[in-house]
Amino acid sequence: MAEISGMDMKFTVIKNADIIEYLDDGEKSDLSRMLWKIGKLREQEGKVSQHTYLTVNVDESYASIVADIMQENGHWGITNDSNQLQLELVGDALVPPTVEVAYGEL
Repeated sequence: MAEISGMDMKFTVIKNADIIEYLDDGEKSDLSRMLWKIGKLREQEGKVSQHTYLTVNVDESYASIVADIMQENGHWGITNDSNQLQLELVGDALVPPTVEVAYGEL
């Protein structure tokens, strides 16, 4: 397994076959609706609505080579990107951080 300490966990990857196998029709519909919404809101902000990525399993023998390449090109480590939400894995659930909201201010 490649050493991943210090890697910024910026993405959530779901295997398409797992969606088909493990989600019922309602859950598939919910997921589709959420992804559509994210894409539309990204478009409204002038961002690309959908990217295509290469995904590397850290258990692969070549993963450390890919990690080295990412580090050499500045795509490694913690970033302070206001567009990124860091989720925490608690048990078997991804939990978003607590966000304080100021009421009465718009």
